[in-house]
Amino acid sequence: MKISTWSPLALALSTAFPASADILITEYVEGSSNNKAIELTNTGGADASLDGLFIKVASNGNTSFNGSVSLSGTLPAGDSYVVANSSAASDILDVAQQTSGSVNFNGNDVVALVDASDNVLDGLGQLGNSDSFGANVTLRRTEGSGARTDLSSAFNASEQWQSFASDTFDGLGCSGIGACDGGGGGNTFSCEGETLTPTYAIQGSGDRSPLVPDGSFEAEGTYYVEGIVTAVTTSLYKGFWLQDAIGDGDGATSDGLFIFTGNAPDGIAPGMQVCVAGTVKEFFNLTELDASDKKWEVIDTVDLLPVTDIEVGENETLDQALERYEGMKVRLTQESELVVTRNFGFDFDAFRNNMVLSHAAPNFKPTQRYIAGSDEAASLAAANDANQLFIETDQKAPNGVIPYFPGLDADQGYIRIGDTVTNLEGVLGYSFSDYRLVVTNELVASDFVRDGDRTAAPENVAEANIKVASFNVLNYFTSASAIGGDLNVTCDDQADADASRGCNRGTKDAAEFTLQQAKIVNALTAMDADIVGLMEIENNGFGENGALANLVTELNAQFPDEAQHYAYVVPANSDLTEGAYLGSDAIQVALIYRPAVVTLESDAVVVRMPEQHISGENPDGETRQLDKFQRDSLLQSFWVMGDQKLSVAVSHFKSKGSGCYEDWVAGEFEDDPADLQGRCNEFRVSAAETLGKALENLDGDIIALGDFNAYGKEDPMRVMTDYDTDTAVRKIVTAAGTSIAGVTLDETAREVGDGFGYVNLASYALGDEAFSYTFDGELGSLDHAVGNTSVVEKVVGVEDWHINSVESTLFQYSGRFTGDLVKSTNPYSSSDHDPVIVSLHYEEQVQHFKLRFKNKSFFWVQPVVNGEIDSDKPWLRWKSNRKYTEQSVFLQDLGVEYGDTVSLSVRLWGIFDIPCGSAEIDEKTVAVYKGFHCKIK
Repeated sequence: MKISTWSPLALALSTAFPASADILITEYVEGSSNNKAIELTNTGGADASLDGLFIKVASNGNTSFNGSVSLSGTLPAGDSYVVANSSAASDILDVAQQTSGSVNFNGNDVVALVDASDNVLDGLGQLGNSDSFGANVTLRRTEGSGARTDLSSAFNASEQWQSFASDTFDGLGCSGIGACDGGGGGNTFSCEGETLTPTYAIQGSGDRSPLVPDGSFEAEGTYYVEGIVTAVTTSLYKGFWLQDAIGDGDGATSDGLFIFTGNAPDGIAPGMQVCVAGTVKEFFNLTELDASDKKWEVIDTVDLLPVTDIEVGENETLDQALERYEGMKVRLTQESELVVTRNFGFDFDAFRNNMVLSHAAPNFKPTQRYIAGSDEAASLAAANDANQLFIETDQKAPNGVIPYFPGLDADQGYIRIGDTVTNLEGVLGYSFSDYRLVVTNELVASDFVRDGDRTAAPENVAEANIKVASFNVLNYFTSASAIGGDLNVTCDDQADADASRGCNRGTKDAAEFTLQQAKIVNALTAMDADIVGLMEIENNGFGENGALANLVTELNAQFPDEAQHYAYVVPANSDLTEGAYLGSDAIQVALIYRPAVVTLESDAVVVRMPEQHISGENPDGETRQLDKFQRDSLLQSFWVMGDQKLSVAVSHFKSKGSGCYEDWVAGEFEDDPADLQGRCNEFRVSAAETLGKALENLDGDIIALGDFNAYGKEDPMRVMTDYDTDTAVRKIVTAAGTSIAGVTLDETAREVGDGFGYVNLASYALGDEAFSYTFDGELGSLDHAVGNTSVVEKVVGVEDWHINSVESTLFQYSGRFTGDLVKSTNPYSSSDHDPVIVSLHYEEQVQHFKLRFKNKSFFWVQPVVNGEIDSDKPWLRWKSNRKYTEQSVFLQDLGVEYGDTVSLSVRLWGIFDIPCGSAEIDEKTVAVYKGFHCKIK
C-alpha cells in the first residue's frame, strides 16, 4: 500500500510543481452515515501539485457546485491521496491525508476534481441530473479508463468503475481494483467462532423480544444471527429481512427478523445465506437487529424460502396473530380471511398511499352501532384498532398506481371494500403503530374475491310506486371559466372562482367536469328516483346558468319520455340571500322531482339553521372568537297520487372536520374528541333540534334526508329518532352561543328534550348492515333518511346503493393525485357518499262519486247515461230521485269512473229523448228534469 508522507520541506516546495491532468479520482466511497471519502491518484510519471485544486460537490441535481474542499501539497508519481469526512469510521480516517466535514455527498450528487479556474479535471455524475448513480456503494476506477471532464454528459458508472459493497474501505490509499496491503479494513466482518442466536429466540413468543429488559428498548451486548434473506427494503424499512431456514416449529414464535442497516444493503439479495451481528432492539414495537455499522457477511446463495400462510386463530385478534409472523415472509390465502377495510389511498400516519385489511369483515364506526360514550363503543374502537393490517410497497407508490396490482382498471380491475385478498406475499413489519405487510409480488383481478359485487342499478322493488333518494354530488361546481356557470354567493369575482384556493370547491378543468357530470348523471339515471335530495351542489343560483339547472338539463337528456323529466324546487325570492342564493355557503342543498309523478303542494320552506358566535378560552389559556355557520335546509311538500301528502326535507349539517366552540374549550380543536363523534357535535345537535321543530306541525308523511355528518348512534341522529331523557345515561346538549337569523337560540349549552320519534329507515330495513360512507378504514352512515310512523307503513325497500363508499377514490373525477390513471364515466366513484334510496308504496285512493237524477215533473221518465238505460230499473217515477255511485252495476257495466265525462239525458214516456248535457262525474253530479227541460247542476 502506498501512503504518502508529508514533510515540512515537501510542503514548502509544493508550489514548484504544476497542477497535473494526470491526477484522477480513483476511488469513491459513499457509505453509511458519514463514511464518505474520495481517493486521488497521480497516474503520471512526475510529482504533481495539489495546490489550487478542489474537491467540489453539486448536490441534488444542481447545475453548479455548492460544496468545496481545498487541497494543497504535492502528490508523488504513482501515489494516492485520500480526502475523507472528518466523522468517518476509523478505518477510513486511518488512511486519510485530509479530512473535512464538507466531504459530504450522497449517491445522486456530482463529485468533481476542479482547478483554480474551475476547469473540471475529473468527476462522477451529471450536472442537473438527480438520479442516483452511487448510493451506498464503493466505486473503484477500472484500469485504463481516463479522466471525465464533461460533467454535462450522461454518466454510467459501470463504464469506468467497478462497484463494491457499501462500507468497503480496503482499497483506499492505492489505485487499482484490488484491496491495498494494510489498507482500510472496511467490510471484513466474519461470524466465524461466534455464538449464534436463532431469529426465533430473539423474537420470542410475546409482543417484545425476551432479550430486551422491561423498561428498556434494547438488549445489552452484540448478538450474532444467521438466516436466509427473504427481502431487501430501502424506503419504509431500511435494511433486509432474515429468516431461519428451518424454524423452531412453534407457531407462537416468529422465525423472521428485520435487520436494520440504515441504508440500502449493497450486495444483499433474497436467497442469500447471511450472518449478521448487531444490537437487539424494540424500535417503536418492531423487534429488530440494528446492524447499521454494517457487520454482516454473505455465506452462500441458496434457494428462496417458501412463504408461510397467515392464519388467525379463533380466540385471537388480528394483531395477536400477526405478532406470530413479525419479520417473516408470509402469504394471504382465502382461509386467512383478510378483507379490504380501506381502499388504496393516502395514509396520513405513514404519509404514503397504502391499503388496509381487517379480519373476517370490514371495520365499522363504533358510533354507527353503539351510543357515543358507551362502553360498547369504546370496546369496538379498541377491537378495530387491533384489527388492521396495512398493505405497503417498499417505495412510495406513484400517483394513480398500485405497484402490486398493475391491472388496476375502473371497469374491470377494481378493488372494493369487503373483498377478500388472496395470494398476496410480502414481509411483515411494524411501524406507525400498526402491522405493515411490504408486498413482494403482484396480484391479478381474480385475487380479489368478492362477496358483494357492483350492481348496475339499485334494486327495483316491484311494489314501489314512489322512490325518494338522497345523494351527495361531491362539489358539483360550474362557476369556473372553463365551465361557464354563474358565480356562487361567496365569490368576489371570476378570478376568485378560477383560483386554486378560491370560492370554487370543485374542479376548474373542463375535462374533469365533463367526467364528473357524466358520472353523477349516470348514477342519478340508474337510481330513477321520483324525488331526490342533493347535497354539495354549487350555490350559484336557481337560474338557467346555475349548477342545479346544469345538472337537471343534462339529466333530462337521458330520458326521451318527458314524463320522466325532472324539475327543481325553487324557494320564494324572499327566502333567498340577495334574492338568488340558498343561504351563504358556497354549496347548498337542493330538491329535484318529477312533476308527472308528484306535484308541489305549496311553496318550499327554507329552514334557517343555527349560527355560532362566541369566544372562549382553551386549556392553554388562549382566547379565540368562534364564528361558525351551517347550511340552510330545504323543505317541500308534495301531492302523491293526487291527494296524499309527502313532505321531504333535505339537510347538510356541519362537518366533523373543523372545530367549534365546544372543541376549543375542551382542548380538542385539532384532535378527535374522546367521545368519537368528531368536532362540532353539539352544533349538529342544535341543527337537528331546529330541523325537528320545523317539521313538528306538518301533517301527512314526512321524510328528512341528507348528509347529517353524524353516524347512526351519534347525538344528532338520536335527537331525530329515539333519544329518551329519562333513560339516558349521558345527556345530549346543544351548542352554546347560537342564534338563527340574528335571534338568540342558546347563550349556553342546554339539555335537549326527548327525540322527535322519527325512524331511521336504513337502520329499520338493513340493521347493522347499513352504511353509506367510509373514513379511516371504518364504515358507517353519514347519509340518512328518517321518516315518521305513517311513511314507515309505506316503506317497501331501503337501499344504501354502494357505488362510492366501497370503491376507490382514485377513480373519482379529480386527477390531482391520480397521474395517468384512466377514468370511466360509470357511476362508481361518482362521489364519496352512497345514495340512500327509499322505495314507497302508496295505495291509490278510491275516489267516490254520486250521480243523481231528479225528476221534478208529473211524468215517468227513463234516466239515460251515454245513450244507455238501466235495464234493471228503467223508470224513474214522478217527483222522485235516483242515485248512482261507483258501486252501481249499471255504471260499472258502462265503465264509468270518477272524473269521466258522460252524456246525460232523460227519455220521456220512453220515447222522447230530452238532453241534459255532458258532465264530469264527481262527488255531486246532478241532472234535474223539470217542465220538459233537463239541466245539470
